Amino acid sequence: MTIAHRFNTEAARLLPHMATDLAVDPTITTAGEIDEIVFRRSEFLGGMACAILAMIEQQE
Repeated sequence: MTIAHRFNTEAARLLPHMATDLAVDPTITTAGEIDEIVFRRSEFLGGMACAILAMIEQQE
């Protein structure tokens, strides 16, 4: 399971009403790329993506 797949799953679990706004291509393999993609959409979403990525990192 890629980090992007885990990210999409966590985003949908934590923020189901914003899951589509946060979703990224599930084949992405780096957290940095996820952060860049979502941050380009908006700074607000980028901040949420950063928090979700930090939660995923702690789970590892």
